[in-house]
Amino acid sequence: MLLGPRRVGKSVEVKRTIENMITAGTDPRSIAHMSVDGFSSHDLVAFIRTAGRLMPQEGLRWWFIDEITSVSGGWPAQIKWLRDNDARFCRDTVVLTGSSSSNLRESTGELAGRRGPASDPDRLLLPIGFRTFLRLTHHDLKLEQLESSPRLSVTDLTPSRLSEAAYHLVPWLHILADAWEDYLRVGGFPQAIANHIRHQQPDDSLRIALKGVISGDAFQQSRLSELQTSEMLHRLARGLGSPYNVTHLAREIGVSPPTARRRIDDLRESFVAWPVYRERNLRPLLRAQEKIYFTDPVYTHLSDPASEPRIGPMDETALSEQQLAVALWRNIAWQHRGSHTRFDRVLYYRSDTGAEIDFVGPDLGTLAIESKYVDGRWRRNTGRTMAASRWWGIIATRTELNLDNLELSAIPASMLASLIDD
Repeated sequence: MLLGPRRVGKSVEVKRTIENMITAGTDPRSIAHMSVDGFSSHDLVAFIRTAGRLMPQEGLRWWFIDEITSVSGGWPAQIKWLRDNDARFCRDTVVLTGSSSSNLRESTGELAGRRGPASDPDRLLLPIGFRTFLRLTHHDLKLEQLESSPRLSVTDLTPSRLSEAAYHLVPWLHILADAWEDYLRVGGFPQAIANHIRHQQPDDSLRIALKGVISGDAFQQSRLSELQTSEMLHRLARGLGSPYNVTHLAREIGVSPPTARRRIDDLRESFVAWPVYRERNLRPLLRAQEKIYFTDPVYTHLSDPASEPRIGPMDETALSEQQLAVALWRNIAWQHRGSHTRFDRVLYYRSDTGAEIDFVGPDLGTLAIESKYVDGRWRRNTGRTMAASRWWGIIATRTELNLDNLELSAIPASMLASLIDD
């Protein structure tokens, strides 16, 4: 399974894989590819049977089936039946892409024991990370030190390792800082980056398409009006970094709290938004209010009716915090395959007095990360909170770099992201 939000490039990755297979000598007739968006489960079976008659009668086959999570009528049961009853199909390699994690849970139960020898069969494709964004948008610059430095795992963020890696990047700090602010504005969708490189302006067509995806795909079972959908996205975007109150959100958009909760779940299951839970003993405290982040900055620009038809401004401080959260999520998912739908690895801390630290978690160990997209105006309150906690801290600043204090280090958010993101 290859999962990820709509328009992120899953189909392109599938086609690139097919191209590489054919270049390497695979018989093209042994490969079947189809986008099944809008199919019924019976259409899906008809496609597999029809394509099977056109493929070689001997040897292994490869099936690439795009957007299977949009198939109606219970597609996991049909794939299960084929794996159980078609002696040839059960030996084939089957790659399924989709845009819904709820369908992943459904398929996991149905297809248990029918996924072959792959020990790690699920992959998540998110919008492009900062490191790749930097390479794409600054390809004319020779960033040798950045290109040659390996991506660090969050478990490698010890004071000594962080100091060594960061100081090697100091000559490029001004480039990193400018590129980070571009990234916060443009995001990581391939279409948005291409438009930024060509025209140096936001991509309105992508924004309109993604808003349509949310209304017609993520919210396909809801009765929210377009205005209610816009207002909901607006409220979530303006509340980035703060625990949200579902009852208050429901009141603001004129629905019941259970309806608001279901729409939040719809966004999560479509990889548009994701939760960061409050921790207790480095485990998610599910009864406490969670924070909601979007998986890309472009989603925060879909929301404000006053910004039509242009994209309105968004707080860089909140966006920097969000994209650091996504970088951590992506880094940990890279280390722990399958963790991307559990949301139990990136958490936030809140003390009994209400003091908060943005990011802690089992993979960060004794490290906590606080996003403060400023220079210098964080020491008193943040220092006190960190000192009272059980962690040593990293403050993700705008451009300030100070790694001399082993208990509380400051590093620009752009530098930190370039070290841990892809």
